[in-house]
Amino acid sequence: MKKILLLIVLFAAFFAHAKIVFSEPRVMAWVAAHAAKAMSGEAAACDDYTDDMAVTLTAAGARGRWEVEGGKGEMCGYLKQAAAVFTVLQARTQTQFDDVVVTPTGFPWLSAKVKYTQRTSVSAGRVPEFTIESEDTLVLVRTLSGIKIKAIDSQSTGGI
Repeated sequence: MKKILLLIVLFAAFFAHAKIVFSEPRVMAWVAAHAAKAMSGEAAACDDYTDDMAVTLTAAGARGRWEVEGGKGEMCGYLKQAAAVFTVLQARTQTQFDDVVVTPTGFPWLSAKVKYTQRTSVSAGRVPEFTIESEDTLVLVRTLSGIKIKAIDSQSTGGI
């Protein structure tokens, strides 16, 4: 009887942990922290991705359209280039997340789909201020080391 009770308690704790981990405030705090690491060029931002992640980024800016597709290697390469540009320009950014929807998926809530609109205003010395707006969908997974990003789909407009 004690073993059954212990299993029920562990099962309930596992689900409660998932409910907390994938709550909107917790998820968006994690996403904001990840975005800050990525924009500042911290190598730790790449640790937030699973090894088998899938990425699809499409951006339309003043100088045309470009795409990034692939996995963790492509995403980390993109982050390094973007961070280098921000560093050279000595850019300051302000990011806002709106229309957030977090949907736990996969039994027993081992992952979640996160959709949001991200607006990032960028200002730098000799460059006119601009705003990048993107519609993003992330697939987050629970791992033993914490939350990681398994997939990113982002469509953005604005920018240079």
